[in-house]
Parts: sequence; structure tokens; C-alpha cells
Amino acid sequence: MFNIFSREGLISFLYFLPVLLVCLSIHEYAHAFVAYKLGDKSQKAYGRMTMNPFAHIDIWGFICIALLGFGWGKPVIVDDRNFKNRARGNMLTALAGPVANFILAIIFTIILKICMMTGVVDMAISTTTGNILTNMLVLGIQFNVVFFIFNMLPIPPFDGSKVLFYFLPTKFKGIMYSLEKYSFYIILIFLITGIGGYIITPIVNLTLRLLNLILFL
Repeated sequence: MFNIFSREGLISFLYFLPVLLVCLSIHEYAHAFVAYKLGDKSQKAYGRMTMNPFAHIDIWGFICIALLGFGWGKPVIVDDRNFKNRARGNMLTALAGPVANFILAIIFTIILKICMMTGVVDMAISTTTGNILTNMLVLGIQFNVVFFIFNMLPIPPFDGSKVLFYFLPTKFKGIMYSLEKYSFYIILIFLITGIGGYIITPIVNLTLRLLNLILFL
């Protein structure tokens, strides 16, 4: 969470902003790209087949990230009537966003590893600009891991619920349908209570430790 009303908090948020925009854009673009490839050509009409972050930002979700440390991007609207297999298409489209974030976390980790091996990091931290860039790489790894795990939570409205729905036996799908009606309240509970942090923090820490193995191989 950033205290953007303090000088230090605002500076930290500005450091974080480019990374945030990249991660959000990658996540939402991945949803749109997979939906498009599976037959939903409306993604071009909606303007989502782009890496332009302004096409993927939800203003209220962005404000929540700045103020509360939790938020969301502009949801990709999918017309699953264009999918040959609607259930499979919805599942793959939902899965694409979190997977894209995880891949990006690995890419940032590899870049940081290369910088460490070549001595770029040692040289970078001696300069203000280099130190900022190094911190942005680290933030990029952390944020993408958080975004991946948070979105894979198997409850509505998160992407993980759509993935789980595909694999659930028919007799349990009704439960997921019922939960979807309360998506707004679920988000509200996550925002107010901070329960999401208690759920995902251990998983995030474990994932980051596994990625750290790449850095110290």
C-alpha cells in the first residue's frame, strides 16, 4: 500500500507506476489476444488488441491500487458465442491473463539474473537512475507474482473461478453460479478486511523464493 499523500509514498508510487502499467496491460491484453485467437473478433472493435495501457485501465481500479494497494484493470468483455467450444474458450481466456503475469515475472527474473552476472546491477546501484531501474525490475517480479496468484483465486470474480468452473463436476457448477451474484461483495470484503493478503501472502512468498533460485544458481 502506498501513502501517496506523503513525499516518500508518492515517490515510491511513481517508481512503481511504469511497472504497474506494463503488468496490467500484459494481463488484459493476454485475455483479449486469446479470446481473439479463439474466434472472438469483437476484441478489435472494443480496442483491446493493443498494449496501450490506457485501453486497459479502469479508473476506479487504478485509484484503489494507489490508495489501498489492491485494484483491477478494465475487464475484457468476451462474446463466447464465437468460440467453437464455449466452456473451453472461457477457461483459456480467463487463464491467459494470470499466466501472462507469471511468464513476465520469470522474464524479469532472468533479466535481473543477467544484470547480476554481467555486473550491471553492481554498477547500476551506484547511480540514482540505475538504482531506480533495478528497483523497478524487482517490483516487476513481485507485482506480477502477486497479480498471478491473486487472479488465480478460485472464487468469483477472479479468473481462477472461471478456470475452476471448467473442471468442476456439473453438480457443483450451480454453487459457482450462485457465488457470482455476490462478486461485488466479495471484492468489498477483500478491500475492507485485507483477507486477500492473509490468503495469498504465504503463496506469494513461496513463489518468490522459488524465483530467487534462478538468481542464485
